[in-house]
Amino acid sequence: MTFDKDFVRRLLPHFTLLVFVAMTTVGAFTGGLWASLGIGFALLMFCTVWALDRQMPVPESHLFAFILVFLATCALLNFYSSQPQLSWPMLERLATIFLPLSLLTSVAIKKYAGSRKFFPVLACTASIGALALGAELALHGPILNALHGTGDRLYEYNRGMSYLVVFAFPILAALWFSRYRIFAIFFICALLFPAGLTESRAAKLALVLALVTVVAGMALPAATRVALRMVPFAALGWPFAAQNLFLHHHEVIEHLPPSWQDRTEIWDYMSYRIFDRPLLGWGLGTSYTLPNAEPHGALYHYSHGPASHPHNAVLQLWVELGIPGLVFGVVISILILEWISRLRAEVVPFAQGAWVAAFCLMMISYNLWTDSLWACVAVTAFAFAVLSMQIEQGGRVKIQ
Repeated sequence: MTFDKDFVRRLLPHFTLLVFVAMTTVGAFTGGLWASLGIGFALLMFCTVWALDRQMPVPESHLFAFILVFLATCALLNFYSSQPQLSWPMLERLATIFLPLSLLTSVAIKKYAGSRKFFPVLACTASIGALALGAELALHGPILNALHGTGDRLYEYNRGMSYLVVFAFPILAALWFSRYRIFAIFFICALLFPAGLTESRAAKLALVLALVTVVAGMALPAATRVALRMVPFAALGWPFAAQNLFLHHHEVIEHLPPSWQDRTEIWDYMSYRIFDRPLLGWGLGTSYTLPNAEPHGALYHYSHGPASHPHNAVLQLWVELGIPGLVFGVVISILILEWISRLRAEVVPFAQGAWVAAFCLMMISYNLWTDSLWACVAVTAFAFAVLSMQIEQGGRVKIQ
């Protein structure tokens, strides 16, 4: 059986588009799908491009080196872990997430993935996915009821909605640089429909802050760039702010929605677990086992046992990996912002908006080690890189 290289080269852009269409449609309903599609896409493209070029596609060197150092440091910290039986499997899991996804930074892979139809089709499918999700939420989940029976389960759509918010920004950028910017307004409206109905307040906040960032990046690019670089450092104060909020502003907490009151209780007790072992942490993947009773467990209304995760990236990095975790968190944030600054200048504000959306979700919502979350980040960055290449090659993005 011969390997028709020309046929495969022509097929790869269509395969890429198919994967991203699935993410923006089915993935809007099933957030976990982003992990299998993103990681699987990276591995298949890596192997195929290697066979086509007879040369291994090389990921971006700084990012790949960072990932290797991070995994090696986690391995060393595992010897200090309070529960190594949890930390070692988690390290293996992180390697299977970060190493494959890093392959998407390879220039060799990107050159085979893009096509003129890529962003026009994604704009249509993402709009359809958003509108369909909005209809499902407005009708109180008929699909969920048909699959799982009656019940209040609309929260199951939170993850897909959140990822759609992050991935919307390369599409929005492509529409903005097309001949018909009016499509960008339509796309935002399509996105606002499910965003207004979703139970995920984190997704709502992420979308609003991201849109504000895009406007700020266009109007004040230098100031926005400086402000965003300060955000990771300012976020290091989150554990102290959480303690202060719970101890001295409890009347404010009582006016928050129940899900956010639950978060403030989690943030409060997690901040104290940090200070129990501040230097090297409790161990990778151990945060869900840490006790919540001390010192304020008797005052909690919602957090009656250990939380599944800290719902905050800074707390999770610090409580599990100690000071090294904080260093890695700041460094990866700055590395991504630096990568964004090297994109086409027109694209930068939209990429900054996506960064803010992802950062917001990590700070108030998801487990930092969620595979689908990092797959969303990786494919969003991949889409921005493809868009930047297309603009560089042909000016505006062609919308048929």
